[in-house]
Amino acid sequence: MAIATTPQPRPPAGQVRSLAADPTIAGHRRGGRTGGPPRLWSVRTQLLAPILVAMLGLGILGTVQTSAAVDSARDAARAQVVASTATATVRLTHEMERELAETIALRQRGGRAGEQLVTAQRTRTDQALGRYRAARVAAADTVPALEGRLNAADVQLDKLDAARSQSNAGTLLGGQSDQTFRDIASALLAVADALPLQIRDPGLASAARGIAALAAVEHFHALERDLLRVVFSRGTLPGADLLTLARLESARQEREAEFERVADAAARERYDTTVTGPDVERAAQRRAAVLGSEPGAVRADTDSWYVAQSGTIRKVNQVGLSLSDELDRRASDISTSATSRAWLTALGTIGLGLGALAAAAILAVRTSRRLRRLRAAALTVARTELPDTIAKVMAGASVEQTVGGDSQAAAITRRIAASEDEVGQVADAFSSVHHTAMRLASDQAELHVDVARMAEVFARRIRTLITRQLRLLDEFEREETDPAALSRFFALDHIAARLRRNGENLLVLAGGEPGRPATGAFPLAAVVTAAASEIEDFERVEAQSMDAAVAGPVVGDLVHLLAELLENAARYSPPDAPVRVDARHTVDGVVIRVHDSGIGLSEARLAEVNGRLAERSARLSSAAAGTMGLYVVAHLAARHGIKVRLHATASGTVAYVLLPLSVLAPVKSVRGATAESAPAEPVLEGPGARLARITAAAVTTWFRDQQDADVVAVPADAGMPRVGTGDAPAPALPALPALPAPTLPAPTLPAPTLPAPTLPAQAAPLVTASAAAPTAGPPSVDPGWHTGPPGVVPPQEDTVDTTPPRETPGALPRRRPGAQFSGDVPPARTAPARSPSVDPEVVRTRLSALAEGVSAAHRHTNQSPTAAKDR
Repeated sequence: MAIATTPQPRPPAGQVRSLAADPTIAGHRRGGRTGGPPRLWSVRTQLLAPILVAMLGLGILGTVQTSAAVDSARDAARAQVVASTATATVRLTHEMERELAETIALRQRGGRAGEQLVTAQRTRTDQALGRYRAARVAAADTVPALEGRLNAADVQLDKLDAARSQSNAGTLLGGQSDQTFRDIASALLAVADALPLQIRDPGLASAARGIAALAAVEHFHALERDLLRVVFSRGTLPGADLLTLARLESARQEREAEFERVADAAARERYDTTVTGPDVERAAQRRAAVLGSEPGAVRADTDSWYVAQSGTIRKVNQVGLSLSDELDRRASDISTSATSRAWLTALGTIGLGLGALAAAAILAVRTSRRLRRLRAAALTVARTELPDTIAKVMAGASVEQTVGGDSQAAAITRRIAASEDEVGQVADAFSSVHHTAMRLASDQAELHVDVARMAEVFARRIRTLITRQLRLLDEFEREETDPAALSRFFALDHIAARLRRNGENLLVLAGGEPGRPATGAFPLAAVVTAAASEIEDFERVEAQSMDAAVAGPVVGDLVHLLAELLENAARYSPPDAPVRVDARHTVDGVVIRVHDSGIGLSEARLAEVNGRLAERSARLSSAAAGTMGLYVVAHLAARHGIKVRLHATASGTVAYVLLPLSVLAPVKSVRGATAESAPAEPVLEGPGARLARITAAAVTTWFRDQQDADVVAVPADAGMPRVGTGDAPAPALPALPALPAPTLPAPTLPAPTLPAPTLPAQAAPLVTASAAAPTAGPPSVDPGWHTGPPGVVPPQEDTVDTTPPRETPGALPRRRPGAQFSGDVPPARTAPARSPSVDPEVVRTRLSALAEGVSAAHRHTNQSPTAAKDR
């Protein structure tokens, strides 16, 4: 079973959701909450709440800004410390390089010449070392991440005194003491390279990185000076020294490129204008000649090279020291500015917040009272006046009576609107909105009532016209003897019955009652049979025996409900799959199950359909257009306390219909003949077999007591084709009371070649075995009627029952099934007029059964009624 997908249902136009306060609307709840104690917030508090939220946001933003300013100040202070450390490191590295150069020169000269120069340089180195140690302590406290690099530099600096002692003793001869000085310089350069990483300000970090790069350039110049000084003094250039010189030159050029990349334009211009001149050019030429292995390059003057390279180193150091001093000044300025900005941000945030809060409090005090009254008026309209107006209109009051007059909310808004400020203008606008809303709501409610009444009137007229059409079809069918014409009449009768059910659906949705309820109980099998006859694919319905009875007032609605479920199951399942119906007793009543073999429903769609079936009311709206059957089933089930629910299975969907004990009746209270006393019906084969089986015992019994005096009972399968052997002669159609007994010529349809289908095991008939036994029954067409030769079939000799027939309230004889009237019945008696209380369901059901049997036989032989007649 599948259900056509439709949008979620919305409340019908004009329908009043609730006449009291709706708790689903925030404005209708006291305190704005659905549970817990009410929170009585005043209008003043509600006005101040957004300001407080804004103040909170402003405070958070101010805190963030203040924190950022404080962090910037701290970073500036840290950058100042780092810049001081970088300056001290660069100065110490420069002094260490000069001391190493003087020491090597003293060693090369021999003796004590130049010892004063070394001593003076060591004094300058010690002074630079003192400044470095002071900066080192401050850097370790401010930037703990530098602790590792600083400790490594301290380890190398601790070796300085030992290296000096060994150099004075002349024990290292250009070896170990020189390497110690170079290791100290490398450790200090590592500290200089780590300092920029601890500065958050991009400008200061770039400046510190440029200073570290210049310190490295100076260091590589010093190493080249010492190396080529030894080479020029020897006059030879070993391959290892050439490789070392090339490596130093490459490293120096790399650090120069780094300086060009990170330094700003002013720093690059200062470097280009400072590091230039004859000394720089001469040193570069000597270095290039040695690297190019030019002839005589290694025999250059040692002192000339030393002076030129020392001049280059001095100029690079001047640029580095100037950049270091500038870094100190910039860091100090940034620190001072950041500290001032932090204080200004904090004070400005506090002042702005307090000022905004004071202004909001004053505004709330001035407007809270009038806004509170205006809010009360709005809630009065929403809670009371608007729902009451709609309810009055739907109850029958006119729009003028409901909208006219002075309401409480209108009086409040007029008093508030007396002032000419903005709040008064809002009150005036609300008064206009109030009046317009009341007018529109009343019009919509009146329109909904009118539409529902018109739909109900149209539905009743349509049903009346279809009922008259069915009566006319009944008269035509009584006078018609041609099987092909009868089959067309029966098909038209079936379509008209389905149209009447659709009209009843519209009547149910419009709020009307479909028809006059029955007064007596009926078997549940008859109810299921009647429901099956309402659908197009009635031959696919397989019903099991049902030992239960339904109370008379519920029968009509239950037939309608089951017909909707059966039609839905047949429509959304394979055309050759059966629709099984069974019933079982429970402690709460009787459960009817409708099984299909469709594609099923998803869990979400199944939950949606079950929720719609659980609705206790149905209203005429656009939501019912796509799934009218669901709304009708829900309405009919709610009317009698019946529960309907769908369940998904592996092979399809099962619809459970729970009939409570209040709608059931004792089986013995069923009027008329029961299934056991029903006339016997021969076993049928073919497409119409299922319906013919249940019609003979159930439908005839159910509707026999509902017919009026002028309606003659006809067996449910009268005229229905049967598939048999063709051995018995074909009897004529049974004679009607007011008509001569016609004879029916045997049609010339070809004999079917397909084997006759058989009923599945689970599709037990709704009658008992005794009722289905092949005993004497009503006259019918012979099972082999379609295989006999063409010609006129003589009438069958029937035994006339001489027992006086029962009479209807209209003094007409009532014929028993399978019996014939005695000859003393006047053949030309005029039938009396029909009673106005005839239930059209009686005629429609019996004729539908006959039509369905004929149609099933034609479908079985792949012959349409028209083709059979033409042939």
